[in-house]
Amino acid sequence: MHKYLDIVDHRSLLISILCIIVTFLCIRFDISYDVDLIIFSIAIIFPLVFTIREGFRRRQYAVRLLSALKASMSALYFSLENSTRLTMEEKLEVHRMVNTLSATFIVVIKEKQDFGISQVRAQVREIYHFVDTRRDSISGNTLLKVVRLVRDIEEGIENLHGIKIHGTPVSLRAYCLVFIYIVPFIFTPTLVHNLPTQPLWLVYSLSVLHGFILMSLYNLQDHLEDPFDQIGLDDIKLAEFQFRETKLPEVEKPASTPP
Repeated sequence: MHKYLDIVDHRSLLISILCIIVTFLCIRFDISYDVDLIIFSIAIIFPLVFTIREGFRRRQYAVRLLSALKASMSALYFSLENSTRLTMEEKLEVHRMVNTLSATFIVVIKEKQDFGISQVRAQVREIYHFVDTRRDSISGNTLLKVVRLVRDIEEGIENLHGIKIHGTPVSLRAYCLVFIYIVPFIFTPTLVHNLPTQPLWLVYSLSVLHGFILMSLYNLQDHLEDPFDQIGLDDIKLAEFQFRETKLPEVEKPASTPP
């Protein structure tokens, strides 16, 4: 049942009440006219469909970026963990840095406010500094691979942060919401005009249903707008993309000496 009520909120209640009030006034004061509603439908449905489609595209693009980011973190960790020239303490430090970076970024991307990204960037710089100061301990091919992976991680983080703070056009969504609240004043008198002999409950029901559907579509788009906040049912399951390497590097046992 929750998945059906997820797109119902205070705006749904407000538009339903507004539709009831407007319908009552139209019937009470005999306000009715016949207007072609096609132009008004286009004025609302087209921007709603556009923003919903773009919101879904942003969500799918974010899923691909998160997958690539987790893969880059895993490749970076295992490249350094398998290095024979790094000490156990250095491998444990790599384990800590990558795990911390992934956990911090997941927390930051969930929040509605834009804060914490500077901490994530500092952790990326920490990893790069770790690699840069140990060039002599990392073979040439591995070093090039690790530097490229660090760059890929930074690029993925910045792309995801860009998706987080830059959504679909704010003015277009505001326009949709304003027009949804205006629709009852245009649609209801036409409904009263076209159904003069029908039961009143049918007129009220159709008026409320029309406003409720439009607001539900708007709420659906609103949930898709931020696919990271874990509020909507279609939000990205961020826990699946967090790097969690719980297995610590094994301590190399000294070779046994012959008796």
